Amino acid sequence: CESGGGLQAVRLLRSDDRSLWRSTHAVREASLRTADACIADAQQGEAGRGEAEAGGAEEGPQWRWLRNRRFNAATNAFIQVAGHSNLFERLCESVIIKQSSTPERAAYEGISATPLGPFVPRCLCACQRGEVQLLYIEDLTARYRRPCVMDVKVGTRTFLEADAASTRRRVDLALKMLAVDPAALSEEEAAAGVTKMEYMRWREVTSSSATLGWRIEGIRRARGGAAASHYPAPKLLREPEQLEQAVGWFCEGRPAVRRAFAARLAELRAALEASRWFATHELVSSSLLLLYDGDPHGAAPPGLWMIDFAKAAPLDGALVLTHRAPWQPGNCEDGYLTGVDSLLHLLSRPDPLAGECNPSGRSRPSRRARGASQSGAERA
Repeated sequence: CESGGGLQAVRLLRSDDRSLWRSTHAVREASLRTADACIADAQQGEAGRGEAEAGGAEEGPQWRWLRNRRFNAATNAFIQVAGHSNLFERLCESVIIKQSSTPERAAYEGISATPLGPFVPRCLCACQRGEVQLLYIEDLTARYRRPCVMDVKVGTRTFLEADAASTRRRVDLALKMLAVDPAALSEEEAAAGVTKMEYMRWREVTSSSATLGWRIEGIRRARGGAAASHYPAPKLLREPEQLEQAVGWFCEGRPAVRRAFAARLAELRAALEASRWFATHELVSSSLLLLYDGDPHGAAPPGLWMIDFAKAAPLDGALVLTHRAPWQPGNCEDGYLTGVDSLLHLLSRPDPLAGECNPSGRSRPSRRARGASQSGAERA
């Protein structure tokens, strides 16, 4: 990472010059300039690997450097609150590498060329290894000193249309259900397994996805010198009051953070409603990533981005989606905007936790919210 322009960008990012931090654009561009040097090394490494594979020779030194760096857990740890952790590696402080698929690569390429581009992390480059696409993606947490992260799964439908037609029963999915709720299945049902659609539908109805069009996949909050804390059992939150308490806990009762999220989400909704790309693609199991800095001296503002496009797909023919209509087999509606509407409604309401502060002056949850968190911990 520390070669050429990359080293200069690292120095800028660690500088005490507050004027740099006042500009979100400057922070992002400096972070991505750091990434450029790493990507150049990575591409050389990919070329060296490709030549070695073609000629049956040993891997080149550039690829060995990249491989060793990617799998050094001590230096490449990164922040993730939900999803499959085995799909990610960190290349440097500005770039993560995701093992993905052709649909997600196509989605990033398609979105970046539209007005929705500022609402997604940049896909800096991609390469193919067999059927796997390696996507070099901007690490959105890099601009924050103490990143506080919430992952929100969006949509009333989180399964593919192909899953609805599958009758294959899987015991592994039944075990996942029982791990969350031991009473979810009878012994006979557990032994027989469940279909992918049955499992996904169960996930939807045991959370807020089926009713509100969004659910919280994970929350991580970091502040000061204390260890990061996670909200307990967020995927089981279903009632609006539970979600309100969880969002308030995440925002720490800071009205400015909540307003920033609401404003950003309102901008995103307007861009989505005007987007031809969005109207002609279904987005299943996609998420919104909400980020702010838990360090009071951090100046990068709160942000909200669209992520996870592995199940994004273009529509056939002249079909156009509302992203709000109920799903019926064949209509491809996903309820994405239903979820955006509901989440925006929640974020736009006054924060019930605002004003309650601890002796250090930082906001803290009310007794009701702390009780909900404790009861959630007991459930977990």
